[in-house]
Amino acid sequence: MSAALPAEARPVRLILDLDPSSAAPAGTLTASSGATSPFSGWVGLTRAIELALAAARGDRAEDGSLAATDGEQP
Repeated sequence: MSAALPAEARPVRLILDLDPSSAAPAGTLTASSGATSPFSGWVGLTRAIELALAAARGDRAEDGSLAATDGEQP
């Protein structure tokens, strides 16, 4: 029997919908909460994943919005 994982160690389920006609990765990332993030390119996909993980952790800026990383705005 295993102990319950702390919230920060629990897996986050994401759904990735890709546009097969796009040369670069493009589509929508959907979190288990239902929040969606459209993206285009590898950097856009990485950013969508970062935002989903921040939302799952509950990272919030002082104004209540999702906290940005590396000085970027969500």
